Amino acid sequence: MSGVMLTVVIPAFNEAGNLEAVVEETLSVMAADPAVSSFEVIVVDDGSRDGTGAIADRLAATHRTVSVIHHPSNRGFGGALRSGFSASRGDLVSAISADGELPPGQILTLLKEMGDADLIVGRRERTVNAFRLTLTFGLNLLFRVILGFVPDASAIYVVRGDLLRRMDLRSDTGLANLEVLLHCRHSNRRIRTGVTWTRPRLSGESKVTNLRTMWRTLVEMVKLRSAIRERARA
Repeated sequence: MSGVMLTVVIPAFNEAGNLEAVVEETLSVMAADPAVSSFEVIVVDDGSRDGTGAIADRLAATHRTVSVIHHPSNRGFGGALRSGFSASRGDLVSAISADGELPPGQILTLLKEMGDADLIVGRRERTVNAFRLTLTFGLNLLFRVILGFVPDASAIYVVRGDLLRRMDLRSDTGLANLEVLLHCRHSNRRIRTGVTWTRPRLSGESKVTNLRTMWRTLVEMVKLRSAIRERARA
């Protein structure tokens, strides 16, 4: 046993305007909850060029529960998650984005509902504009066409650390979150679903709603389909 109950991984790419507020909020809500006996926060600076790395180092120097991983170049959200997951020590592991869109308190909500499950996934409830609705519709259509189903969720989730660290995750995009769900499904793990909510990012623009990221996600989805078929034949 590592002595760490919960690890929160925070991937960050050019989030100098948001990272400190997100980390400080995470530390505050975790420390205030008596159900969290011990925790660590791992910030993954994913090749940022705006001072994000320096802010992360300062936070780590100030707070003993914060550590930092630096990527020399940008590896994508999934690549940042994989680095954080590999370094995690928690009996339970979760992740939030560095833009402030996913309140860290939602992790605690899921923890209370997790019980004996191996994974609990938050079903996202939020109000979005017409563009994001169209984007979500298109993504769900791609899920159905390429993967054959639309996954239930994935805003915030909590997964058992020993299980997560044995997963062979490959996606460099946000599909890494879907891979976690698929690994648990294919190995017949206990999965529960909770309800979580999101809020507008604190500042700056989304790193997801752009053509480059959407194209990378499409490519990753095709690769993921092949991996699913290989696992089904195994």
